[in-house]
Amino acid sequence: MTILKKRLNWANISRVPDDEFGVYAIWAPRRCVYVGQAKRQSLRKRLKDHLHKSHNEELNVWIRSSVELSFTVEPVENKEGIDRLERLRISQYSPLTNIMLNNT
Repeated sequence: MTILKKRLNWANISRVPDDEFGVYAIWAPRRCVYVGQAKRQSLRKRLKDHLHKSHNEELNVWIRSSVELSFTVEPVENKEGIDRLERLRISQYSPLTNIMLNNT
């Protein structure tokens, strides 16, 4: 499966279907910044929440910076698999802000 990166902005987030749940990643040009899951809210809602004001202060710094960020989404049909996929992507991508959260 090919996962396409899209620029992190309101227009692109608004194109994500509002009825999809799964795992998303936020990317700087050469590095994954954050991996999260959307299990109770849709992928679109979670990404909009981060763009407006993330619960993760380190991610807020990245979003408010001049670095051009992008995002990817991986919809999951069975919500039971979301936790496992999120852990897998965190392990694969070593996102900067997830690592900081886990080290505090």
